[in-house]
Amino acid sequence: MARIAAIDMGSNAIRFYVVETGVGSPYRVLENIREPIRLGGDVFLKGIIREENIRRAEAAFRRFRQLLKAHGVQTVRAVATCATREASNADLLLSRLERASGIRVEVIDGDEEARLIALAVGKRIPLNRKSALLVDLGGGSVEITFVENGRITLADSHNFGAVRLLDMLSSAEEDLRSAGQLLNEYMDLVGQKLSRRGSGKKAALFIATGGNIEAIASIPEVQAEPHPDYPETVRIKAGNLRRLMEELSGMSLKSRMERFGLREDRADVILPACFVYHRIAELNGSEEILVPRVSLKDGVVQEILEQAKGAEHLLDLREQVCVSCREMVTRYKLDQKHAEKVTELALSLFDQTESLHGLGKQERIYLEAGGLLHDIGYFISMQKHHKHSHYIIANSEIVGLTSSERQIVAGIARYHRKATPDANHPEFEGLAKREREVVYALSSILRIADALDKEHSAAIRSIDCQLQNGSLAIRAASRKSCRLEALGVMKIASMFCDRFGVDLKLTIEAEG
Repeated sequence: MARIAAIDMGSNAIRFYVVETGVGSPYRVLENIREPIRLGGDVFLKGIIREENIRRAEAAFRRFRQLLKAHGVQTVRAVATCATREASNADLLLSRLERASGIRVEVIDGDEEARLIALAVGKRIPLNRKSALLVDLGGGSVEITFVENGRITLADSHNFGAVRLLDMLSSAEEDLRSAGQLLNEYMDLVGQKLSRRGSGKKAALFIATGGNIEAIASIPEVQAEPHPDYPETVRIKAGNLRRLMEELSGMSLKSRMERFGLREDRADVILPACFVYHRIAELNGSEEILVPRVSLKDGVVQEILEQAKGAEHLLDLREQVCVSCREMVTRYKLDQKHAEKVTELALSLFDQTESLHGLGKQERIYLEAGGLLHDIGYFISMQKHHKHSHYIIANSEIVGLTSSERQIVAGIARYHRKATPDANHPEFEGLAKREREVVYALSSILRIADALDKEHSAAIRSIDCQLQNGSLAIRAASRKSCRLEALGVMKIASMFCDRFGVDLKLTIEAEG
């Protein structure tokens, strides 16, 4: 039996979760603690976490450390979300927490948060043959994820979580009508994003997660009922949610607490939460909302279990990254035939030169993503499109890649042409030493693959690489002579040759 812990440092509370799991069996919850420390209440108004809340968080993490030891936990992962991402003193908070408890907290992006939540949902509601809209409303942000046939095709994080909205409305002393107008403006932006995805196609399932929707589902007036097909999942009729929203809007905070048995830190945010969930149900045309009673912490645990599978997990991750990249290829109207051919050739060269670069499966995923997206900068301009590619990739959400991993992929695309990596380039200098080495190696491979399809004709069918006596011989099978491709490869080969200390010889054999 293995014991795993997850810590979710959110905007409205910090959650501590310990489970016990065995091979082939569901995990058993040993600890499920919620510390009501509202970090977002500081950050969304003043941009900084107050000393009082830092000390409260330190005390909570000291208790967590004691519980980890008492339970004999072997693996722990702590993540922080929106409030910590935005706090100007986040580094101070994280260093003090680690010093107090020995626990290192990882700040994750909204798209990573969405992926982990989808991982948790998938254990309750099979998503492999359905389209589903997943919505997780936290204190600082709402993560909206579209899943088709088990793969995420859209992951968006929007900064209008329940605590943030509450603070904005309170600080502006908005009346109910003005509050509704503000919320509607936010939701119109969401509607535009959803309509662009898949030409406005609606999801078959609307699935809501997080403490807000679980609190809503616990209110008897909502009439949540067990779902007949999905164990441990309840469903709420959208009409019942609307009626609750109307009732809540006329109640004081104290009345909400007394009438519905809500904690104060839930009673104040439940009205904006109702509005967001109901509005998204309208946008998707959903008559019911499914509540599987899972959250980010369940996704963190599931991720740890998946990682224990090693190569199988990497295969799943690769597929998800590629789904996300190909969605971007379509959205930005790239030359898909060229993108696929360059990626195919780059991966073939990578696989056949493993003894030179010594990189593994994870780096192969970066190369595949870089290959698919290397020309995405054309969307901005043909001139300096490699630099525009870097900007778009670095600032886009690619499901399955962390923010630092996106920087690596952006670097690979940035150096697929023109100048080689240089310490004077801010985007390259900002990478860690190991990341710079990966970018240099993979971009040198991508350059050759891109040159082999210089005319965007996909004329090169395959390549065969032979390494002998310090020389790499590449024999390419082609449908035609490909003289431009041959000249292009030799023109840019120096970066590859310098990196790996080999000479390069290219032979193109025209078939037939």
